[in-house]
Amino acid sequence: MSSIVNSSDSDNGSRRRRARPSPPSPYVDNRPKPKKKKRPLPPQEAITKIWSRFSAQKFSKATVILPFASTQFSNKPIQPPPSDRTNLLVSEDFERAVEECRRRVKKLVKECRRVNMRYRDPDFDIDWDLKWEKGYCLNGLGQNRFEVSGRSLANPTSNVPKAVKRVHEIFEEPTFLKEKVSPSDVKQGTLGDCWLMASLTALANMDVGIQRICVEYDTKIGVYGFVFHRDGEWVISIIDDKLYLKSPDWDSPSVQRHLLEQTDREDVEKEYRRTYQTGSQSLFFAHCRDQNETWLPLLEKAYAKAHGDYAALAGGWIGEGVEDLTGGVTTELLTSDILDTDEFWTNEILKVNKEFLFGCSTGLLDGGYGNRDGISEGHAYVIMEARELSTGQRLLKLRNPWGKGKKGNWEGAWSDGSKEFTPEAQQELNHKFGNDSVFWISYQDLLRKYQHFDRTRLFMDSPDWRITQKWVSVEVPWKAEFEQKFRIVLKKESPVVLVLSQLDDRYFNGLQGQYNFRLQFRLHEVDSLEEDDYIVRSHGNYLMERSVVTELKSLPAGTYAVFVMVVADRDPSQPTVEDVVKAQCRRKVDNDKLAQVGMSYDIAHSKGAIHMESRAAHRKQVDKAKAREARIALRRKNWEKRHLSREIVRKQEKKNTEKRERKQANEAAEEKAKEESKPQDKGIQTEEIKETAAEKEDKGIQTEDPETEKKVEVSVPESPSNENDKGVQTEPIPTPYPDSQGTPDTPKTSSLANSPRPHLLRIPSVRGPPPPPPPAYGLDARRDSTSRRNHSRGPHQHRHYITSDGESSASPISDFDDMYSDDDPTLKPRPVNNTGGTSSGMSKSRTYYSDDEDEPDPWNAICIVGFRVYSKDERLEVKIFEGDEDETENPDATRKEDEGIDGDVEDGRDEDKIPGTSDLQQGKAEDHTKTIDAENLPIRAKEEELVLEDGEKKALSLGSDDSPPNDSTEDIAAEKTTTSTAATSTSEDGAKKEETVVSI
Repeated sequence: MSSIVNSSDSDNGSRRRRARPSPPSPYVDNRPKPKKKKRPLPPQEAITKIWSRFSAQKFSKATVILPFASTQFSNKPIQPPPSDRTNLLVSEDFERAVEECRRRVKKLVKECRRVNMRYRDPDFDIDWDLKWEKGYCLNGLGQNRFEVSGRSLANPTSNVPKAVKRVHEIFEEPTFLKEKVSPSDVKQGTLGDCWLMASLTALANMDVGIQRICVEYDTKIGVYGFVFHRDGEWVISIIDDKLYLKSPDWDSPSVQRHLLEQTDREDVEKEYRRTYQTGSQSLFFAHCRDQNETWLPLLEKAYAKAHGDYAALAGGWIGEGVEDLTGGVTTELLTSDILDTDEFWTNEILKVNKEFLFGCSTGLLDGGYGNRDGISEGHAYVIMEARELSTGQRLLKLRNPWGKGKKGNWEGAWSDGSKEFTPEAQQELNHKFGNDSVFWISYQDLLRKYQHFDRTRLFMDSPDWRITQKWVSVEVPWKAEFEQKFRIVLKKESPVVLVLSQLDDRYFNGLQGQYNFRLQFRLHEVDSLEEDDYIVRSHGNYLMERSVVTELKSLPAGTYAVFVMVVADRDPSQPTVEDVVKAQCRRKVDNDKLAQVGMSYDIAHSKGAIHMESRAAHRKQVDKAKAREARIALRRKNWEKRHLSREIVRKQEKKNTEKRERKQANEAAEEKAKEESKPQDKGIQTEEIKETAAEKEDKGIQTEDPETEKKVEVSVPESPSNENDKGVQTEPIPTPYPDSQGTPDTPKTSSLANSPRPHLLRIPSVRGPPPPPPPAYGLDARRDSTSRRNHSRGPHQHRHYITSDGESSASPISDFDDMYSDDDPTLKPRPVNNTGGTSSGMSKSRTYYSDDEDEPDPWNAICIVGFRVYSKDERLEVKIFEGDEDETENPDATRKEDEGIDGDVEDGRDEDKIPGTSDLQQGKAEDHTKTIDAENLPIRAKEEELVLEDGEKKALSLGSDDSPPNDSTEDIAAEKTTTSTAATSTSEDGAKKEETVVSI
């Protein structure tokens, strides 16, 4: 019952709140008004508007993910590059990293022996990561390539590691490195890193390739140190000996344990571990063919740690892998681009394992479907050897990193068991048929079956190669163009290898952002910078986007300019860096993965952050200098305008004075002639003249009894006027007199007309008794009035200004055209250009689609690129070129400009100082010029008679010439205000108005 009542009350209340609409009025049009359509812009303006909103006003890029983190990375696996050493020997840079790695490993070994414990890597503990089902060591940031959960770990068919064991628990007789490492030992695991396995195969085919990057280790303690090449420097990665296994532990439920428990075994647990968790075959990722060799899985783990996780190694190019393992430089070659195949064979292919390493693949540009006579599409192979038989036949030895028998091997001519492989050829090549995934192929078939080659030039075995590099940040517009970024100073003739690269984003996988970049560059002589005058240029890669390379066998000494072009592609479906960080921090819980990847991101971008900060500081200085110049120009313009204003006023005063003198002379002559021509009685005439003169004298002095007249005391402060006040002065203003003063016979020309008249302010009033006098401006009011002014002025030297018939106070002068716009009929002054900001309309137009939330963010692409030069010149220099570098050559001048920035905006005496003049010149200029506010009108009269009518036209008096810069004109004007009489005048239509006349 109550619920019904309450419901009814609620409904009634709602009805009361929703009042019934009143019936439509028959006089009101209630039809819905059509929506106003926006007036379409002209086509060109619309296109211009689109492009003005397309890009961000200022390009920016996040360079620090962890701003609170310490800048010291001594305990991190990645070693920051030395910033004060350039043009080092390639071997010297490598030896520095090796010595540092050895020092760290020995320190850890000493620590572990002290506490009698094996080494456990705190930064890459895969055992803890798997047991707690984190997956940080397996998956990247925001990715889930390997599903790490209790259900997936219990599922025998799931593609995820099931357990983690140490090396001594997995291998019966573990051996890290044998005296001779065989390329056939490399076998790929369940991770799609065939590019890395092919690179390791090529490295293992060299004499000391693998031993060179496996720097220091202790198998008993379980600590291993490796070095890898990253972004032009060698970095360090130290790991423990824990490895992932395919099968779960005995303590976990599994199908394997259930099957073994059904058999009659004495020690089922021991049999389980020996069968499923022993030897190389039990490893989940890459492993050696030898069941007791461990270098391959440990090296893969160290490489994964350097990149953050195992998932970061999925997919890549052979050339990039060989670069990271050897510190070489890779050039991408397409088979169709080779000009002379014989020269390619003689000068490059035959130098494999000495000066070059080669990888090859096919089907990558065409989708990679199927196979070509056994060769797998989209798969990486490595060239191990090149031979030319006695018969002239050119053959190459290739290996498939899968290591799974004959799968993926060449099945054509010169393959194992083919008719071309005669016993003589087999003996000459020292080849044995087998299942080691190694095969031979002819040079002609190689060029026909493989489309893509990665050629890596090696520098480690050349003692005289040197390296120098510089990193900069490049703002990438939507339409990319070549721009000069670097200068090379070569002191002597030398072979050079030029490399332009971007940051390897594999190290901070998940924080790449939305933009992908492609690089190109040209090399010019410094005196020939035209587009077509380049010496050599790079060719954009189809597949490898990390770097582009150009080699010159010899380059003469001199200075060279490097023009860089970065082309950006945007993928809006990918999250931005800030979106990833926001998503990771939203729950504010476990963010270990973000901290790990963010640290690598910060280390990588620190190379370009220094240049970005210095460029931003330089631009700020340049902007300050430009702003200062603009302010000086604006002051100069305002000063010239004020000077022109004063000249106009002087000319006007001179013209008015001449007219006034002529008028007074004419009136005196007319009066004299009238007196001479009009005969009157001398006695009477004398008395009348005396009375008239006395009457005139009384009116001019205003000495009558104040009680017999209407008088109002008004103090009018001196204020700036506007441009409309000049029009008030053009009409003759009659002088009103009360009825008690004068007679109808009083002549129009009197002594008052011949003498200076005080400044009159005529205020109309309504009929009736005189209004009460308004309150005089006190000291506070004067202070308020003064505070509202930008600049203070001193007292006036009053020059009485007369407005009468024939007066030319507002007559046009040709100089007025310089002060006003031609297209403005209201004679408003031209607006002053404000360099400090933009108008509201402009600011709205620069706002990118503020009314449309679905539009993407403005184009904002910044790429951090590095330019490396390999040469044999020990005095070579690489400099960063800035287009406005001339402005930064004099830091003292910049500092002096900065010191004067704050003083530029101060008001006071400096505002009216002529820009570019000394104090002495300024003092001379001030003797015949006067300071006038820039905000006020440039044309000013000395004394003006202004009228206030119904509050619609308020006229305020202007400043005089010789006012001091810091004195208040209002204070002085208020003190000199006196009271005058009130008079009644008759308008043209016969109406009477009472007016209060104020003398100033």
